[in-house]
Amino acid sequence: MKIAAVAALGAVLLAGAIAGGAIGARGDTPPDTTTTATTADTTATDTSTTETTSTETTPATTTTPTTTTVPTPAMPPINYGVADDMGKYADDGGAWFDTMLKGANLTEERWTLAFDPSNPTVIDELPFLLRAAPRAQADGIHVVLALYARPASVHNPKLFCGWAAMVAASVQQWGINDFIVWNEPNTALYWSPQNAQSPAAYEALLARCYDRIHRVDPAARVIGFGLSPRSNGPSQTAPLDFIAAVGAAYKASGRTTPIMDQMSIHPYPNPNRPTDGPDVGYTSLDAYGVPNLGRVKQALYDAFHGTGQPTTRNGLTFRIDELGWQTSTTLYPQYYNRENVAVVSEQAQAQDIRETVQRYFACDPTVTDVDWFLLVDEPTRNGRDKSGTSVGGGWQSGLLTAGGEGVSTPKAAYAAVAPLFAEGRAACTAGMTDWTPLSASAEAKAAKAKAKAKPRKKPKRRT
Repeated sequence: MKIAAVAALGAVLLAGAIAGGAIGARGDTPPDTTTTATTADTTATDTSTTETTSTETTPATTTTPTTTTVPTPAMPPINYGVADDMGKYADDGGAWFDTMLKGANLTEERWTLAFDPSNPTVIDELPFLLRAAPRAQADGIHVVLALYARPASVHNPKLFCGWAAMVAASVQQWGINDFIVWNEPNTALYWSPQNAQSPAAYEALLARCYDRIHRVDPAARVIGFGLSPRSNGPSQTAPLDFIAAVGAAYKASGRTTPIMDQMSIHPYPNPNRPTDGPDVGYTSLDAYGVPNLGRVKQALYDAFHGTGQPTTRNGLTFRIDELGWQTSTTLYPQYYNRENVAVVSEQAQAQDIRETVQRYFACDPTVTDVDWFLLVDEPTRNGRDKSGTSVGGGWQSGLLTAGGEGVSTPKAAYAAVAPLFAEGRAACTAGMTDWTPLSASAEAKAAKAKAKAKPRKKPKRRT
């Protein structure tokens, strides 16, 4: 998620412009730049877990989780929503937004909330919360808050967690109890500088916020990481390495209680191939996409098993709070500026979401919450206004076109995938996954098999 130029964008929104999205854009790659990723842009399967049917010997076009169990009454439910701040900023408190949300059988919305270190005892966006949070509660929409700080170089645990606790105490009245502590702390865009000390610093902040938030709201769910899915050189720490280092810091601290109740992850496709479908993961073993969640589970297990922090083997669940595919907008007049990334058709977007739900998320008992990015498109195709000034955003991955009430129209996916969201776990067509960690000998065997494998032809780019 790229949350850029918060103040400027807030002013635009207050003036009535429809900017949609989460104060910016989704992933770790700004839409107005060309990214040279360090990971290969080819399909990959997991090598770190028994969840897959084969080791990652070569890129492949399809990855299918092992089908070992069937849904049972004890299976945790799965909830679907969106990561989109539009309802929070809306003059009507989000009434139209909530109506459209429920029209697609979506029941959650993730809002962002930024800490301003110059005003550590102030919730800058409280006026928006006072208007939109009661509306969401009345409409039966579950709100999740993603808390982070601006600038990215400010991450004092005492100040930030004091503010986070104040937020938690303030929003309980509207039934808001879920808090994502930070966003993509393994990227310099959100946690700067990004160096060897960053994971330990984040662990200290997460631990302190866990305690402070639970102190004011015992019913709170503190959600950790908001993990970017890849590395891009010195500005981003590889996600699995980041997990390992946070785990090492946790053990070194001597703490015996949890630092998170849930984990937030962003399994976007490789930004060099943004049109790849959900079956296409990362060949780099330190990155992850939709078919590579077993790698995250293994990294968590290696980092925390046997400690006071649960892993996915004993209760920790995943919140997918950012994922989406951008669509072509050439047929609609409300968009402006030139597109700067590869996009898919509306039909391909619907297919991608359908396959993600049916073959992965609905089938994975570890995934209990999925918030798509976005519900409503942002009108600027490249994150700049009509004068060329950067305003952040620039994403057209919504289920509705840009513009808001009276302008936005449903894309093909809006009606096509709504029934799947209502079905919950019953939407799974691949069989429920049953992940177990690999032993050290199994990991070594998988690595040896990969080293001997011959590369295959790269999959064709989807459009």
